[in-house]
Amino acid sequence: MKKSFIFASLLLCSSTVFASYTETTVVIEKSEKEAITITINVSSAGKPVKGALVRITSGTLSIGAGSTNELGVATIAIPSYAKQLAQIEVSHSLYKTQKFPEVVLENGKAYTFILKSKAESAEEITSESQEKVTKIEEKTVKSEEKATSYEKEAEQHVAEKEEAVKSAEQMRKEKEEAQRIAEEKRKAAELKQAEVDKQKTSNQKELEEAQKIKDANATKLAEDTKRREEEAKQRAAEADEREKALQSGTLVDSKAAEEKAKAEAAEKQKEQQKQASEAEKKAKEAEQKAKEAKESAEDKEKAAKEKAEKEKEALKEEEKKAEKEEEAKKEAEKEAKEAEKKEKEAEKEAKEAEKEAKEAAEQKAAAEALKEKMAKFDEEQKSLDEERSELKKEQKKLDDKIKKGKKLDKLKEAQEKLDEKNKKLDEKQEKLDDKRKKALKKAN
Repeated sequence: MKKSFIFASLLLCSSTVFASYTETTVVIEKSEKEAITITINVSSAGKPVKGALVRITSGTLSIGAGSTNELGVATIAIPSYAKQLAQIEVSHSLYKTQKFPEVVLENGKAYTFILKSKAESAEEITSESQEKVTKIEEKTVKSEEKATSYEKEAEQHVAEKEEAVKSAEQMRKEKEEAQRIAEEKRKAAELKQAEVDKQKTSNQKELEEAQKIKDANATKLAEDTKRREEEAKQRAAEADEREKALQSGTLVDSKAAEEKAKAEAAEKQKEQQKQASEAEKKAKEAEQKAKEAKESAEDKEKAAKEKAEKEKEALKEEEKKAEKEEEAKKEAEKEAKEAEKKEKEAEKEAKEAEKEAKEAAEQKAAAEALKEKMAKFDEEQKSLDEERSELKKEQKKLDDKIKKGKKLDKLKEAQEKLDEKNKKLDEKQEKLDDKRKKALKKAN
């Protein structure tokens, strides 16, 4: 009996010792996390890159961030690191993003990134601009030489034109009488057409007013739907954060360091973009001045060429004018007949315009009815928005309690009830949106 008792005691002690040893091993594994500091060197074309954003992630979690200084260097301290795989990402608005995936970081180690440029530098912009200015100046000289040649040609045509003017006067008088008759008939047709156009304009305004009412309601529905979708996404994201808080007992903002680094990098990148923009602006100003000089010369060339061409054409016109005056007389008689035809067509269009006016009035009435119906829906929406506002207030109070990390079981039950209220409100909102969509579809 005593031997059995001693043996049982030994077994119990052995189990206790083994349990103690196992527990100690777990604690040692947890204590392997350490604080490390690494250096990131960023350059492009042999020059340091200032304002590059450096982001270090492990899985989906950001564990460190920073931005490079004037020397292209960013020193990043990671307070807790357990030798897990990490990814280093370097981005800049003027360069292509570069990543080092699946890296085990080492304390004190420097990592080098060489970025490729996405756009031209200020020096390249200036050089290219100078080449354009040189070419424009060469074209300016050629334009001035051509202008002189065209001016001489124009003077020769003027002398030849004066002889041809006299032969066209006789036929001009005969044409004027035929044109007078055609003009009277054309005015009668235009008067009738003006009345038809006035009626059509009135019809179009009616249709446009009706369409504006429909478009305004469609736009408002789309905007409200988009806003509510965004709010629903925000609520879903907040719900995820609350669930994590209920599991761990605290709400943690893990993005503060990354947001700060982003802000610093954005500010530095903004300065560099400003420098590139100023270089581009100066280059454009130089090009603009050269273009103005070229345009001035080209205008002079164009004016001289136009003058020469004009005088040349005038000469040809005067030589043929007698023949054309006879043709114009026949054309005037033809126009008189066409004017009569247009008057009849205008009468036909007037009848069609009356029909369109009736249809426009019907559409306007339908649009007004839609407007009244939408106003009622807006009242229902106002009620839903007020209910949503009250739920947001309840959610804020509940979030404040969750942040304190006390009585989480009860808070979880309260959250579930509040989620149910939001769900019912979403269902009401969906029904109201369906009513609006059906009303718009019916109106169209």
